[in-house]
Amino acid sequence: MKYGDIVKLNGILGDVVTGDNAFYFRPVNYGSYYCSDLQEITDDILEQLTCDIIEQATFDEKVKFIEESFSWGKVIKTHNIGEYQIIEYVDKENQILFHIYINFKDNGCSYKSLDAALIGVITQNKIEVNAARHATNFIFKMLDMPNW
Repeated sequence: MKYGDIVKLNGILGDVVTGDNAFYFRPVNYGSYYCSDLQEITDDILEQLTCDIIEQATFDEKVKFIEESFSWGKVIKTHNIGEYQIIEYVDKENQILFHIYINFKDNGCSYKSLDAALIGVITQNKIEVNAARHATNFIFKMLDMPNW
């Protein structure tokens, strides 16, 4: 179990966060929190990992988690391509955009097309950060696509 894992605790979907040198369970859409407000994941709970108390979320539950915790706009659809998740959404200006995740971890980037999002997520996953930015821009220019 590590920071950012998507799990179910007593049947409730959430993720693992850290603080005060401990792990805590944060339910989906909990928002801002103090560690004292959350349930600590103790050794007793971890020892029961195979029981019903805490379990790893399934693939579909992880998709549900990122959709429910998505705050950039209204989710239309989630595209799952291997280890990549691309959320298609409508932003506050009524524009359709595509937001990227790698293994259910938010990459913090949105693009104007699914093609651009796929290029962005692949380059960001496979190449170092600064090089990825240059590689993405190069590919966009080669395909005559807007930069984002």
